[in-house]
Amino acid sequence: MDYDLLLIVGLGLVMLALPSLFSALIEDRPPVAAGIGLVLGSGLAGWAVLSGERGFDPRALPDVLFTVIGRYIL
Repeated sequence: MDYDLLLIVGLGLVMLALPSLFSALIEDRPPVAAGIGLVLGSGLAGWAVLSGERGFDPRALPDVLFTVIGRYIL
């Protein structure tokens, strides 16, 4: 299992859910889509951090991001 990919996808979902959350709160709507995105994203990121073999170092996040981009996109 590629925990780096899970971490990047989870953090991406959280980043995409935040504007939706703020928009729903400002317009007095229930933040259903944002809630689903936050739960799924934080779940994926948490699973990657807790299940990874080498632990998690926040300073290594840019290296992990570019490694995942290089591995799966290029």
